[in-house]
Amino acid sequence: MKQFMLKLRSTLELAFIRIAYHGWLHPKKMPSTVRIDASTLCQLKCEGCGFQKSNHRGLGGGYLKLVDFENFLNENPYITRVELSNYGEIFLNPELISIMKCAFERKVTLEAKMGVNFNTVTTEQMEALVDYQFSFLSLSIDGASQKTYAQYRIGGDFNKVIANIRQLQIIKKERGSNYPKLSWQYVINQYNEEDIAAAKKMAGELEIPIVFKLNFMDSYEPVAEDMIREETGLDCLTRKDYLKKHREPYLNEDCLQLFFDPQFSWDGTLTGCCRIETDVFEKNLFRDGLSQSLNTKLLVRSKELLLQKKPNEKDYEDLPCWKCRLLKGRLKYDKSLAIPFRLFG
Repeated sequence: MKQFMLKLRSTLELAFIRIAYHGWLHPKKMPSTVRIDASTLCQLKCEGCGFQKSNHRGLGGGYLKLVDFENFLNENPYITRVELSNYGEIFLNPELISIMKCAFERKVTLEAKMGVNFNTVTTEQMEALVDYQFSFLSLSIDGASQKTYAQYRIGGDFNKVIANIRQLQIIKKERGSNYPKLSWQYVINQYNEEDIAAAKKMAGELEIPIVFKLNFMDSYEPVAEDMIREETGLDCLTRKDYLKKHREPYLNEDCLQLFFDPQFSWDGTLTGCCRIETDVFEKNLFRDGLSQSLNTKLLVRSKELLLQKKPNEKDYEDLPCWKCRLLKGRLKYDKSLAIPFRLFG
């Protein structure tokens, strides 16, 4: 029975992909959501963040300009949502308030689900977050004290971050707004295991949910495994264990960005997804426009690659996606992106 169900699932998945490929997953279909990094600059030097330590690699250091953002929305009125966070800290963008106002006036939803460190956000920026109905902020806080937090978020001030959250919550209540929605992102590492329970308690006091994430460094090995599992509810504590148990990479859904919300850097460089930082595609959002950028042969071929279980290396080895650990993890178990089951459970 088990083998029959697995074969049925595989057959249904393949049929779904073939049908969807000619509809809303077609490589040339235009999305209503995009990702534009508001800033690749960051005031922290987090452990393991090669991007900041390598002078921003192939994407360079800079921030999204209001004029580019405004022109982009004017040229693409069907865009309804923009993700602004990725490699840097969005609140270091000096034009962020104007960008929020521009999006609000055009009824475009802004969000920062990839994370903000919230160390140097100003009162004016927090008021703008509320007044212009910024949708969502994922707060990257890996610890429950300055001692543990600063060992991973090097250069960060834990107490200042918590004070900023409290101030934002006060502004929201004073102005009768539910936005922005907040979430505490807690990456488990060798410094903060014992802080997990305290972080949960503090998140409750701040009236925000806490989400535990696996460390992206392969060298990390958890010590207090039983406690971590009990406190977090996670079934795997490292990404390599997740790959082995689930037979697919952790955060496998990042590949869906190429289809539904493609990523661009601060200057319009097309990177495709949030992970690519050196080998980029040949188009630029602000120079070539959204349609031409997303119809580039490299990106179309990358989408085709992601929908296959056993692609021919010679056909795709020139693509940025071919080098990605997510793709390698799926190919290890002869799995496609599994879009229907990723979306619908």
